[in-house]
Amino acid sequence: MQGTSSDAALVRGVLGRKYLRQQAMLSSVVCLLGSLFFYLLPSFPFDRRIAFFSMAGAVLYGAFYLSIDRLKGRYYLIITALSVLALAVVSVIVHMTGGIVSPFIFFYFAILISEAAYGVERHLSVAVAALLFSALIACEYFGVLTHSASASAVYASLPTTLLLVATIVVFMFVTGSIGRFIIRQLRRAVEEEAAEKQAVISKLNELEAHSQIGILAHRIAHDLRAPLSSISGYVQMEMLRRHSAEDAAALRDISAVVDGMVESLKNITQFGKSTSHPPERIRLGEFLQMLLAVISYSPQARGVTIKKLFPASLDLQITAAKADLQQAFFNVLRNAVEAVRDNAGERLVSVDAQAAGAEVEISVIDNGPGMQPELLKQLFRKAVTTKKDGTGVGLLITRDLLVRNDGDIQFFNLPEGGLRAVMRFPLA
Repeated sequence: MQGTSSDAALVRGVLGRKYLRQQAMLSSVVCLLGSLFFYLLPSFPFDRRIAFFSMAGAVLYGAFYLSIDRLKGRYYLIITALSVLALAVVSVIVHMTGGIVSPFIFFYFAILISEAAYGVERHLSVAVAALLFSALIACEYFGVLTHSASASAVYASLPTTLLLVATIVVFMFVTGSIGRFIIRQLRRAVEEEAAEKQAVISKLNELEAHSQIGILAHRIAHDLRAPLSSISGYVQMEMLRRHSAEDAAALRDISAVVDGMVESLKNITQFGKSTSHPPERIRLGEFLQMLLAVISYSPQARGVTIKKLFPASLDLQITAAKADLQQAFFNVLRNAVEAVRDNAGERLVSVDAQAAGAEVEISVIDNGPGMQPELLKQLFRKAVTTKKDGTGVGLLITRDLLVRNDGDIQFFNLPEGGLRAVMRFPLA
């Protein structure tokens, strides 16, 4: 039976709940077979009463195997209790099989290593093992407990006895410490591997979103190319007529922007690839004022107040492909305008730009409804949209355009309502 995720969180070792149950069953079977072996072997060199202690161990582990599902959340306490009881049984067996020269002393180390494998950080069992073994040998040495003839040769020399006891006790602590250290290292390696797998999964999810964009890219380009051509033709016709110097300059700006958007459409199917536009030095003040003038002429912006927070004399510069930035900024501004379109009161979109250390921050702020926190967390992981007829790929394309020009974008809900989009670029 597999453990739940909460169970897995409780068991911090390399071995989990399933293996703990399996070990309990295996230990019960081994103790049972051992008790039968100790009791039935014709020429058994040790006290046969150890068969009863081995049987007690079989019953103990069997009971734990049957009740493990009822002990959720108490694994460390139960594992420690089992270890202490097992150490007590082992101490009796060691006494009955030669004491300081018993061949079963290694059971102490097996229990300590097993406990460490399940992630128990306490050294209680190590201390109990050292105390039980030392007390056992002291009782045998001073005659409180009887000892075998083979142990008498060792007990005849106090230095030898002390050296052996000290060596075994030291190795008990070393086993406990090294075991826990190895388990921590293995656990850290497992956690790092899990983090790497999660990163790969996230990357695959992002690539999946990119592949969806690739499928939609041709349709987007096809649907937008015709209206943009019509707009371009209309602007060209208007430019042939007489206009004031201000209107003529505005028409030229609109024509340049439309031409840039047409050029961007040619490359929309190249999403995720390096830009084909050469980078150039861009004066943000002039660039943003031109974009705001164009967006103000948009039919979607009717009734929307577009407020410029940066000074007219803004002299910050960045290096990027101008066509990429035009498309990215238009996407963000269009989203902001659409966000406030259904406002009952004021419809406001503000744009600001300022230096922040070695970077420039460009903010587009709207007083719309903002974005649900769960959607905000999923931005750029997959195609996310709040529009009824939206595809959700606009933001992914926008971020790609910015990233390929060393930029970045983040979105924040405002406490008073609305959304703030922050784009960052290194200063030129």
